[in-house]
Amino acid sequence: MDEIFGERASVAIAMRIEAALAAAQASMGIIPKEAAAAIRAKADPAYAPEAVIRRHAAKVGHPLVALLGAWSEQLGEEAAPYLHYGATTPDIRLTMQIMQMRMAVERLGARMRAVEEELARLCRDHRATPMMGRTVGRHALPITFGLKAATWMLENRRNLDRLDGWLERTSAGVLAGAVGTYAALGDQGFEVERRTMAELGLGAPEPADWKGTRDKHAEWGSLLAITAKSMARMAQEIFLLQGDDFAELDEGNEEVGSSTMPHKSNPRKATAVIGLARQVCHESEVLLDWMVSIYERDQISNDSSLASIAHNMDRLLAAAHGLLAGLKVYPENMARNLGRTGGLIMAERVMFALGEHVGKHAAHTLVREAALEARSSGMPFAQALRGHPGIAPHLDCDRIAQLLDHRTYLGMAPQAVGRALDHIEARRAGERAAQGPRT
Repeated sequence: MDEIFGERASVAIAMRIEAALAAAQASMGIIPKEAAAAIRAKADPAYAPEAVIRRHAAKVGHPLVALLGAWSEQLGEEAAPYLHYGATTPDIRLTMQIMQMRMAVERLGARMRAVEEELARLCRDHRATPMMGRTVGRHALPITFGLKAATWMLENRRNLDRLDGWLERTSAGVLAGAVGTYAALGDQGFEVERRTMAELGLGAPEPADWKGTRDKHAEWGSLLAITAKSMARMAQEIFLLQGDDFAELDEGNEEVGSSTMPHKSNPRKATAVIGLARQVCHESEVLLDWMVSIYERDQISNDSSLASIAHNMDRLLAAAHGLLAGLKVYPENMARNLGRTGGLIMAERVMFALGEHVGKHAAHTLVREAALEARSSGMPFAQALRGHPGIAPHLDCDRIAQLLDHRTYLGMAPQAVGRALDHIEARRAGERAAQGPRT
């Protein structure tokens, strides 16, 4: 993210905006074309050395004004007077922020699509791999690991859609003057703004000035916070499922986990994702605070918050990708954990089968009695069912054994995984088609 939010990268973007403004004004006869050409020719950080910017900053105390001063020294008397002509620095700064946030979303979107590829691989490889489904921290019903991965994959895609929606809604900067009246450029102000945004490859400007609002920034931060928490949910499940008590997953981490316990190997990748998600969410609250600005605008917000969120989100997604790419799955341990309750997880299936004879509500009561007996006595659930006087007359030993086979009670989990994969592939195909053929 340094190439987007770094100090010299920010200088380059600001210079690009100023050059676009000059080009737009020259095309309308507001400034000489020669001046605009000179400004564009030297719209490069090389023409605004850091040392010179610092010298100007020591005098003016304003980073963008310092940049303009340093750059003007390189432009000469014929072009320098037309640099930043009729503009205000908050317009340049906000347009720069929009461009940086858009570039960050595009970069993060690419990382999210790489995460999606890894999740799709896990879905394909483990579409029908049985594992324990858990609700409220307890064993519930069998699912497949592919189904679990599909929920992560689809949530990731929804976050991609939200960020793509932000890109569509936030497609332009602003050049409306000090208080949004376009006064410095008169009745040409609207057209100067439109042409400048077009020069930058951005969309149509908003109908009116928005410098006093920060909903665009707050939405950006909030959407990244949602994405961060989605990744944290996935990482937390992986963290828990690779614990020694479950051993269903493993990061494949061979790093030293403790200075005193030689056997320890800690889930560093999962904890990195979880920790970075907390930071992103904390920082996004700052952007929400920006929304309460004073009058037409204030200077309470600062660029460092945007950079920090983008940097941490980039690190988070890189860690999430690494976590998934190296993830080891242990189907044999998943199968072992499915049997930990001695068949109790199949109580729902037994209830519906018994309900065909005694009704669903009566079956619920009878099966629950057998389940409580199995739990309290430690006997296998099959034995409790066979010994229950309200169940045995309706379900014989073979039928009970059949009903307790978890391998045949996955419902439509494999088909749901297939449907999820088809959905993601259709979306990716649409994206490829929209991009057009590569040249």
